[in-house]
Amino acid sequence: MSKNGRNRHKGKGAGGTGRPGTRSSTPQSLSTFRAERAVDALTPAFVRWFEEGSPGSAAAALDCLTPIKAVMARYMEGTPAADVTSLEPGGLAVAVEAEILATVDAIGALAGATAVEESVREITGFVVDTVRAFIEFLVETGRWSGSADQLAEVIEHFTATATATDDDGGGWGLVDVPDVPDQQALEAFSRLPLIRRVTALLQWIGEGKPVTSTGAVRQRDIEAAAASVGVVVRGGTKRAGSPLPGTGSPADHVPTVRSMYDVPLLALLWTTLETAELIEITATKVVPTADAGDFLAGGPSDRLAELVFIVDQYLTAAVLDWNPAQPWERMISGLQVSILLAAATADPPEKARVLATAEHAPEAERAMAGLLTGVVMRRLDELAELGLLTIDTHFRVPRALIRCIANVFDDDRVLAGLGLGEAPEDAGLEPVVQYEAAPVPAVAAARAAGTPVLQLKIMLNDSKPPIWRRVLVPAGMPLPQLHQVIQALFGWLDYHLHEFQIGGFRGPRYAPLNPDEDDFYGEPPHDEGGVTVGELLPDVGSSMKYTYDFGDNWVLAIKVEKILQDDDGGRLPQCTAGRGAAPAEDSGGTGGWANIVEAVNDPRHEDHEQYREWLRMLPGDTLDPKAFDVDEANEELAYLH
Repeated sequence: MSKNGRNRHKGKGAGGTGRPGTRSSTPQSLSTFRAERAVDALTPAFVRWFEEGSPGSAAAALDCLTPIKAVMARYMEGTPAADVTSLEPGGLAVAVEAEILATVDAIGALAGATAVEESVREITGFVVDTVRAFIEFLVETGRWSGSADQLAEVIEHFTATATATDDDGGGWGLVDVPDVPDQQALEAFSRLPLIRRVTALLQWIGEGKPVTSTGAVRQRDIEAAAASVGVVVRGGTKRAGSPLPGTGSPADHVPTVRSMYDVPLLALLWTTLETAELIEITATKVVPTADAGDFLAGGPSDRLAELVFIVDQYLTAAVLDWNPAQPWERMISGLQVSILLAAATADPPEKARVLATAEHAPEAERAMAGLLTGVVMRRLDELAELGLLTIDTHFRVPRALIRCIANVFDDDRVLAGLGLGEAPEDAGLEPVVQYEAAPVPAVAAARAAGTPVLQLKIMLNDSKPPIWRRVLVPAGMPLPQLHQVIQALFGWLDYHLHEFQIGGFRGPRYAPLNPDEDDFYGEPPHDEGGVTVGELLPDVGSSMKYTYDFGDNWVLAIKVEKILQDDDGGRLPQCTAGRGAAPAEDSGGTGGWANIVEAVNDPRHEDHEQYREWLRMLPGDTLDPKAFDVDEANEELAYLH
């Protein structure tokens, strides 16, 4: 595990298919005893070394030592006169493979074949990374006692293995993500014009700025906001014939725009800040979130993670923003994705061949092909201006940014939605419009064109780091079904009471009707079974509160982000994004959950073993509070279809 990968394979959290560890209570062999004694002697130094690369990661370092001890025990069993500071490449490779297979078998016995299939890649990557980290530790601290030739062979073997198994890039096999050292990657991302402009916009927002009722920059502030990202415009009533920014108007002409959405770069960066959870938009203002601090001035590892996430979100907004009702938009997105994926490989596409695409189209389609190619080229030029692509004789993605191309585009569902591959069997809504550069119509207007679909963002109040889900639901969904959707998205078990409320503290409440139950808190709630989501949330920006378990008091804010036309073939609800591990049922509210996360990840915490047992965590498991798996969420939602 290189220094930029020390916190990679964190497992799926409590109850999931976690990391490898001790699997039985059989008596220790002499080799196991020797290995543990030898590694224990190195533990303090290893933890200090680990924390130098990732401050505050002592618990993660201790987690890494579990598979290291297991591998070293297997190595000592098979290699005569072995020592943990002088490792023979062949014997070490056999030991690593044996530990991986044993861990897979153990998880299979506990969780079944499906869990094994889903976990093999994660287990392999984690074991390989931890052993590689141990080798780096030995070398960098002067503890390696083997020969230089041994070391070269070991490093070569584990570098190749890590490249084959590392899933940090999120790719599905089309793109090989290179292992770029953290410091080098941080420098590359920090220099990006995209990052400089995102930073400038965030700094312009400062402690907060007022927004319109739709959550956009006010007209009087558009000029200053656009200037912060390098675009010169004037906010006001748009005059006829006034060209938009970036349309080739005379150099001395300053276009007048009515809306933030008339400045495409500003709108995209605004969307990026919101989806990356660096800003929060309330009914009246936009304010920075707690994560903005990590982005602006966090430690190296936190800042790099935020920069990668920012680039991911921008690429998603800039390239995958297409309307299913406009087939040509799908084609443009598909062409961009094809070029970007190829540009991230060792055989990048030639610019001349892309420009000649129209020449090879059937004669009747050449004009349209030429038009589409022109649009694609302009959009790729925009990415190049932001440092996300280089264009000369070929299209190339900078080496440090290849991970972002894999994260966003090297995905079966994305490719299938663009017509570039076959959809997996469990693929849901296709395609999904996740981002738009203009306000969307209200439910009433959408209903005229077809059955409206609401894109809801559901945020758990007071959660740090933020815990939220983005989900598509039919506007006609009754509230009891929305309740079931929320329970599935957050992994809760519907053990407790709940209610919905609109209009603030004194607004009407909606809950299951129980005529035999007295309400001691004022007027009884309305029957939630008699109202739909679209009736309570009729427009973009509409919001309501959902409270579950009045003891733990989980309060979720539900807001309409977009209203779309139904084009899914009846496969709703569908989760499209999210962030943060959902709190466990009965974990004591946001404060109690934060304490549990701290306890299970810190072996020195007085409640460490108690909470790990309560959450049924396996040895070596960690609980990542930022983890979220959209596929697992949709598997749960599938039961509601």
